[in-house]
Amino acid sequence: MTMPRDYYEVLGVKRDASADDLRRAHRKLARQWHPDVNKTPEAAAKFAEAQEAYDILSDADKRARYDRFGHAGLQGGADAAASDQPFGSGFGGFDPSQIDPEMFDQIFGGMGGGMGGGRTRGRPRGPSQGQDRHAETTVPFQVSILGGRHGVNNGQRTVDMQIPAGIEDGGQLRVRGQGDAGHNGGPAGDLIVTVRVAPHPEFRRDGDDILRDVHISILDAALGAKVDVPLLKGTVTLTIPPGTGSGKRLRVRGQGVRRPAGATGDFLAIVQLDVPADLNDQDRAALETMRDSLRSREA
Repeated sequence: MTMPRDYYEVLGVKRDASADDLRRAHRKLARQWHPDVNKTPEAAAKFAEAQEAYDILSDADKRARYDRFGHAGLQGGADAAASDQPFGSGFGGFDPSQIDPEMFDQIFGGMGGGMGGGRTRGRPRGPSQGQDRHAETTVPFQVSILGGRHGVNNGQRTVDMQIPAGIEDGGQLRVRGQGDAGHNGGPAGDLIVTVRVAPHPEFRRDGDDILRDVHISILDAALGAKVDVPLLKGTVTLTIPPGTGSGKRLRVRGQGVRRPAGATGDFLAIVQLDVPADLNDQDRAALETMRDSLRSREA
């Protein structure tokens, strides 16, 4: 019978690895070997091996027994005790009532019956919640502002989740019951999702305000104009005041990020002047006449 590989070796971590170290290692292997993604013949076995290692090492009690007795410590207390013989084979005349209760539970937790001063040990565990899973997903800029449905892989399947309007890059969401299965009838853990926001080619965010560059001609900037500007949803007509310079911010109230609590940011149009590169003789003459007129008034 082939013994399973060392669980720490399976996850590629040191024996003093923290809970976060274990979680990161497991998440990496789950992405690498998940059968829905990896179609190689050994993928399913590798995925199951990584899952088994994580299930054991992420459980403090199981990890303690594994660290002390190896794989034998997970197959019931009797086998674990025989492998290390801390009290001699079959206790060898040792008085079990002298065993420290906490140590007894840790080493022989899988055994049934009562021992030691009449205190019952090794009771079956009650229901316990499964481990939480962690995932990261990237949503479109528009979804982060307006909200919407988005799928995220929890390491086993794609979970459809609601992205709330106004979520920021790095925000975290909890999806109930989409983590690891519970134990002994307990509830499943949750899925903790870190949300990343993809950049948009035209819009950007500043707090709860939405910004966008609006390009106008120098004539519209000088004389004033009305321009239609697309928003993330719909359009808005902006009035360009005469004499508007490049970099001027035109504010539209209430068209920014809408928070669930009711607060709403603004939309800011940043004016950018487009200077014509190709001028014919008539255009050049007209501009020179205007320049001379303006200079004479400034003198």
